[in-house]
Amino acid sequence: MSLRAEGISITYESADGRRKRAVSDVDITIATGEFVSVIGPSGCGKSTLLHCVGGMLAPTAGRVTLDGAEVREPDPARAAFVFQDYSLYPWKSVLDNAAIGLRFAGVDRRTRRERAMRQLELVGLAEVAHSYPSELSGGMQQRVAVARALTMEPDILLMDEPFGALDEQSRRRLGVEMSRILTAAGKTVVMVTHSLDEAVYWADRVLVLSRGPGRVIQDIRVEGPRPRTLDFMTTPAFDAQRVRLFTLLEHEYDEAERTADRPAAEEPPGAGTKLAKDAAASGGPR
Repeated sequence: MSLRAEGISITYESADGRRKRAVSDVDITIATGEFVSVIGPSGCGKSTLLHCVGGMLAPTAGRVTLDGAEVREPDPARAAFVFQDYSLYPWKSVLDNAAIGLRFAGVDRRTRRERAMRQLELVGLAEVAHSYPSELSGGMQQRVAVARALTMEPDILLMDEPFGALDEQSRRRLGVEMSRILTAAGKTVVMVTHSLDEAVYWADRVLVLSRGPGRVIQDIRVEGPRPRTLDFMTTPAFDAQRVRLFTLLEHEYDEAERTADRPAAEEPPGAGTKLAKDAAASGGPR
């Protein structure tokens, strides 16, 4: 399913009453099955753009379409979110957490639990299906969040710093697993990350945003089939792409230091609230 963002600009009113532009004139096209990473300086509008793509935030100008149909509101059955903070219900089992979106969608109990269990098997958590989130490690909880998104059978997976709460070693180990899982699932994925390693390791393409207001300044293709092993991180190709991204970001930070303007906020007020994230992640009431 082709995803297009056409002429996307997002402006909001800051706490002091001033109008600020977070994203400016973004045009991107993502093909079915592609994995695209989005990086850029802090405050450049990465998460704002992702929320707009997923229908959580309306653009001030431009439009987002999936196979030509305009995206106007969150729909986890078409584009499901995975956030850094997991957004799991602590009083529900792993299985019920994975099935919660289908429950809100009105799917019968037997069907939703069967579909959720298939995804828990895919992410390697079938044996803890009847445990509670507090009994799991951070990495395992994040896999539950991914299973919950995949249970909705969405066309697109939108990931916002999914491993940001984990230590570096856990991020890399989980990254290898998730690369395999998402490749096997054949999903189109857009992932926001601050990690240059993750951006290159996971992706078919890396979109680099400028300092705020964010606009796409580079669209870099990463050669090599997916899923990848950790050995890929030791190759000259990986090093070259990482250095290229580092240099681009350093230039943007240098430019930011040369101006008195502060960058736009990463998320306009309300876009990243827990209520909004819970609704987008689970398909619950909005």
